[in-house]
Amino acid sequence: MKRVNILLGGPKSEYPEELLTDPANIPGPWVGADRGNVYLISHGVTPKMAIGDFDSSNSTEQAEIKANIHDFKKYPPEKDDTDAQLTILAAHEKFPAEEYYIYGATGGRIDHFLANLYLPFDPRFAEFYDKMYYKSATNTIKFYKPGHYTISHEQGMKYVAFVHLGPVKNLNIIDAKYTLTNYTADHAVSWASNEFVKPTIDFNFESGVVVVIQSKDKSKV
Repeated sequence: MKRVNILLGGPKSEYPEELLTDPANIPGPWVGADRGNVYLISHGVTPKMAIGDFDSSNSTEQAEIKANIHDFKKYPPEKDDTDAQLTILAAHEKFPAEEYYIYGATGGRIDHFLANLYLPFDPRFAEFYDKMYYKSATNTIKFYKPGHYTISHEQGMKYVAFVHLGPVKNLNIIDAKYTLTNYTADHAVSWASNEFVKPTIDFNFESGVVVVIQSKDKSKV
């Protein structure tokens, strides 16, 4: 399977355009966390699984979710894992895929966002964290294991950041607006506000976890 879509509990204000306008046209099956299932059902999408403690869904919404989604897993609010962790792990177990598009992972509460950002350090995600792709209205986040990579400039995004979430060895950013050569550190750094000078950027590193964030500013109202 090429792609699986996951909708977490982030606010609707952070949804990218394709999720706001026509989620039924997004390719691949869906898995929903908690109240995200209500949004999907109301927009013509029936998720394959619904997962969470459903503390943000009222009894009517929970009944609607159960009526539409056969695979319904409810957990107690007092649990070790977040709804996001449970949902992503369940989606990966049931639907092995090349990529997991995850919506609703970056907005809302900062503690939830940080928990999602640091999933690569949970051993249960070690096998597939580099297949996770977070997408919001103004940001995309892709995780990388050590190696050599070429990334492409995503349409509409102005900036690109290279963030090592902890120690990194010999990080090279080769052909961006701002380059970096053989950088090694024992702590996390966000190399923010870089830019593409051509359609692609090459980078590589020997150890650590690096995320690439492509972003744009929010429209001023």
